[in-house]
This record gives sequence, C-alpha cells and structure tokens, in this order.
Amino acid sequence: MTATPYERQLVSNSDREPSVPNSRDTSRARDAHHSRLAPNMSIYLLAAAFAVCEVAGVAAVVRAYQIAQSTVSSTSAFAWFWTGMLLVELPLTGLIARRATSRNMRIALITFYGFVSYAPKLLRNPASPIYHDEYAHWLATYEILTTGKLFQPNTLIPIISRYPGLHAATAALVHATGLTIWSAATLLLILFHATLVLGIAALAQALGFNNRMASLIAILYALNSSFLYFDTQYAYESMAITLLVWTLVAYVRAIRSQPGQGQAAWSVLTVVLSVGTVITHHLSALTLALIMALVALAMSLPWLARGAGWGRAAGLAWGLTLTTTLIAGAWFHFVAPTTLSYLSPYLGEGFSELMQAAEGSGGARQLFGASLSPWWEQKAAYAVTVLALFLAVAGLLLIRAWIRDGRLPPGRRRALLFAFAVLGLVYFPSTVFILSASGAEGARRSWAFSWIGLSMLAGPAAVWLIDWAGRSTHRYRRVGLRAGLFAALVIALIGGTAAGLEAAYRFPGPFLYGSDARSVTPELLATSQWFSARFGTGNSIVADRYTGLVFGSFGLQKIAASSAGFPVYDLYLAKTGSTIDSVLLDDLKLSGYDYLIVDARMAVDVPELGVYFTPNDPASARPQGNQSPFYGRLSKFNTIDWAVKVFQSDNYSVYRLNLPASSQVSYQQQPPTSPGDGRKALQGNLTVTP
Repeated sequence: MTATPYERQLVSNSDREPSVPNSRDTSRARDAHHSRLAPNMSIYLLAAAFAVCEVAGVAAVVRAYQIAQSTVSSTSAFAWFWTGMLLVELPLTGLIARRATSRNMRIALITFYGFVSYAPKLLRNPASPIYHDEYAHWLATYEILTTGKLFQPNTLIPIISRYPGLHAATAALVHATGLTIWSAATLLLILFHATLVLGIAALAQALGFNNRMASLIAILYALNSSFLYFDTQYAYESMAITLLVWTLVAYVRAIRSQPGQGQAAWSVLTVVLSVGTVITHHLSALTLALIMALVALAMSLPWLARGAGWGRAAGLAWGLTLTTTLIAGAWFHFVAPTTLSYLSPYLGEGFSELMQAAEGSGGARQLFGASLSPWWEQKAAYAVTVLALFLAVAGLLLIRAWIRDGRLPPGRRRALLFAFAVLGLVYFPSTVFILSASGAEGARRSWAFSWIGLSMLAGPAAVWLIDWAGRSTHRYRRVGLRAGLFAALVIALIGGTAAGLEAAYRFPGPFLYGSDARSVTPELLATSQWFSARFGTGNSIVADRYTGLVFGSFGLQKIAASSAGFPVYDLYLAKTGSTIDSVLLDDLKLSGYDYLIVDARMAVDVPELGVYFTPNDPASARPQGNQSPFYGRLSKFNTIDWAVKVFQSDNYSVYRLNLPASSQVSYQQQPPTSPGDGRKALQGNLTVTP
C-alpha cells in the first residue's frame, strides 16, 4: 500500500467548494485553528531565539577582540570569545541533531554554519593580510594582476609561485568585479569555507549516511584545529581543501554509480576537480592521491568489496587514482620540481627528532611552552584527542555490529567506509609528531585531511549516543546525558582550535615582537613606504623575517631567503671587529643585494615564534634562553665602510651595501656617509601617526 490514494484524496478534497458550516462545525474549525496556531507560534519563537543566539554570539566575539586589542593576553577576552562561539555552535548543533528537523532545513543550517563560522577570521583582519602566508599570497596575486602572467617569482615563499590556482581565481574575480585584491580574496574564502562544510556533508551522504547523520558529521569535521583560522586564511590550502573534498565526493559517486547512470559524468568531474587541486596546493594534491589510492585498495579486497560489479568498480577506482597521480606527478616534474625537496624535511627531520628524544639524546618539544592561551584552553586541547579516540572506537564497534547483523554486507559501501575509517585513524599516530619541533607543523597540517575520515568514523557513534540519551525513560537522566554530550562538544570546539594556531594569531593585541600577526606597526609600514618612494621597487634586500614580510609584500622588494647555503643571518651574528664570511659577502654582491635593514629590537627581544629568520636556521641564530644571539652585535654596521646608513627611525635602520670586489673585508672605524653628493645620511626619528 502506498500513500498515493491518500494524496489524491487530499487534493480532491482541497478542490471542493466549501460548504456553509453549522455551529458545531464552526466550533471544531476554531479548535483546529488554535491547534495549528500553537505549533506555528513555537516555530516563530524558536526561530527568534536562534537568531538572537547567533547575533549575540557574533557580538561576543567582537567584544573579545575589543578587549584583546589593549592587552597582550586577557582571560576575559578568551571567555568572551568562547561564549560567543558556543552561542553560535550549540543552537545549530541542537537543531541539526533533532529528528524533527527537515532535510532542507538541515541543508540551510549547514550552509549557514559555513558562513557564520568564518566570522572569527573575518573580524580578525577584515582589511588586509596579517598572517605570514597571507602576505606572500597577496603578493602573488598582485604580480599576476600587474604582469598578466602566472608563475611570477615570490621571495617570501618561493614555492607558491608554482601553484597559482588561488591567485588566478582571485585575479579573475578582481578583473570581473573591480574589487580590491583583499576584498576579492575575502569573498572567495567565505565561499570556499561554506562550500567545504557542504562538501563534508555531501561526502558523508555519498558514503551512504542519511541527511541527519551527514549534517552532524560536517559539524564534527568543523572541530578540527585548522577549520576556524588556518583554513580560512588567504592561502592555497584554504581553496585546495575544498577542492579535495569535492573531488572525493565525485570520486565516491563515480564508484557507487552504475554505467549509464551518471558514472561517466562523475568520473569526468573527479578528474577536473583533481586538476584544480593539483594546480592549487602541493600537500593537498599528494594527500588526494594517497586517499584515492587507499580507497582503490579497499575496493580491490574481495572480503570488503565483493558484490555485483565490484571488479568494474575497482578498475574505475584505480583508473581515476592513476589519472590523478599522473597529473600530480607531471605537475611536480615539469612545473614545480622543487616540491618534494620543499616538503621532505618536515617528515624526515620530525621523525629523527622523535627518535633522538626516545633515545635520550635529544629533548622533546614543550607543548604550549610560550602560549598565551589560558590553562583551560590547553587542557581542552589534550582532551580532544581522548574524545576523538572514544568516538573512533565507538564508531568501529558500530561498523562491526552492522557487518554482523547484515546491514553492511560486502560491497562498495563497506569498502568505502573501511578506507575512510583507516584515513581517520591516521590522526592518532600523527599527534606524536607534535613533540617534534620540525614535525609539529606537518602534523597540524595533516589533521585537516585525516579529520575527513575521522568525522565519518565518529559521526555514527555521536548520533547513536544522542539517540540513546533521548531514549532514556527518566527525565533527569535524559537531561544529564544530553548535557554531557553538549559538554563534550564544548571541550572539542575549544580544544580543537587551541591545538591549532597560537593565541597571538587568533586574537588581536598590542605589538608583540616576533609574532607574524602582531609585528606589523605603523612605523614599519611607514618605513617601507618611504623606502619604495625613495629607491623604487624590486630592490634586493637583506632583512629579518618580520621586517621582510612588509617590505617584500606591500613594499614590492626582493627579500633574501635565509638558508644553510645562503646564511644571511651571519651578517647580524658577526662580532664587532671580526671578519664576516667572505663567501657570504661575495654571494651578496654577485646576487645584487644592495640594502640591509636592521631592527634594533633583534638585539634585546626574543621573538614570540622563536625564530628571527626561518624555522630552519641553526641554533646559533636562535634565542639562547631569554637572550638574543645578536645582543651587542648590531651597532657594528655603523662602523663598516661598505655599509652606509641612509635611513633611521626609532627601531629601523636602513643601510646601503657598497660591497667591494675583494672577498676579505674588515671593519674600519669611520662615520658612514652617503655616496654621491657627500651629504650625511638621513638621521633622527620617524614620526608616525597611528
């Protein structure tokens, strides 16, 4: 029996002419009207309460940033921020988890969450870049717009010039709309972020989960450490992670589709999206190929995938995987040949440091060693891994139960779930690399990918727990269980974010030396503007990491990349009266480096990030406890005859390098003068109006 006869009856009844009611009919109609009015009123009240929570949540985040502006670190700023985020998150999660919520409403709620979860980053820097990578990507986009060509050199992060997907998309939007680079970038990032959340839900549904479970899986994925800040910055992963997820959606759909029923279309879409991923971000391209290979391998195991047409599906999976791998390999070989050498040190050095720590020959990295986060944020970060492990184990037990009772027979869905479960379990061994200074960055970046699988594994367990709490016959027990689940969500949200970027990145505040997000001052901006106006753009400059960000991006100068083969930090480390490495001076001269910038704070301050130039610099160029290695060594530039001071402000000194042809250069005690007309170099303080 179907509902069709009843539907027809309802339609026919609705088309009839209304009859004149008697008094009894009128009374019944009035009662029916009031019974319909009450649910409508409750819906309106629920919608109003939801809107108030969302607006109040965003307002609380704004208040947190206002408090943080005037303090290095304030507990009240963190309290306001998380109060706001909980007001945003909890009502959304509660509505999505309700069985009564319709499918279309869940889609709307997930879409809304994608937009509103971008608010913290949008409010953090709405007008210009502040993160290290953002300056480099802004510069790459500017170069495309001004030259009309891709693959322009980038001295801040050289590798990104080989991956122009994000920059080309931004430049195209600028051309189409007339927006500024940053406005176009922000618009794109908001769209990518919202589409990422929808993509996770779409992937979950492609794996066979219903709408309710898929929506909750999307919320769980949003708890990973990269979601709120790292993958919302203007950088290539923010675009590539979205492309990767939708590539997997098309890939899974192609595997599960039948020939002639959209399989060819899904396969073509998989290849197109994989090309977009490859040309946008190296790590995302490699990870995509590995995930697809994992899925193809699972599809090839008979005890997992054997079923109708499983051989053909496995062949298609391997074919699409091979295509993506060949595309990525061709790009790495012909367009970006330095990719593997750029990525390899993160894993190799990280593993080596872990082995040294285990053997006792080296020390492990101290977690939250110089963090500005309050203690409860740090404790929540540790608790996230425990909660994730609990849900992962529960998810594995559920999958085993489905297999035993026949709800998950051998076939494509079982193989796909197995592959994504393995992907999710990779998260747990990766957390060990946080104890390594070299491996910590790579470990954090991997979580945005491993949490795709982890959320698929934890989602069914979370839904089962919610339903189990709702089935409790005792009211207080039911309320207590639900409160416990919400408390776990609160801990996961706070801890997941705290395990990602440092608080100095997440919160505004006063100047903090050695923090990419807090080291840009009006003085630095004005110095860069003066330099560009006086000497033009495109000059080759030696500078520290934080000065170089502004001079290399907004100032359009070429900044020296410090490395073992080009140790520019030795210029700063040399003691007064000693001879600077002749090979370095020859390299500077041959490479055309004409200017040196010195930040006087390098001699006395320890950088928040612990590095003055790059994370790969040797120990001699790193802080020695609480003392700078450059203490007492920067004034020497005022006594070198080939370093002529041309500018000085409160903290910055700019020197013109007139390096001689001879390799052996010694110090000569004489006051510097400007070449040419013999006038003295610019002296005095630079006055800047904030």
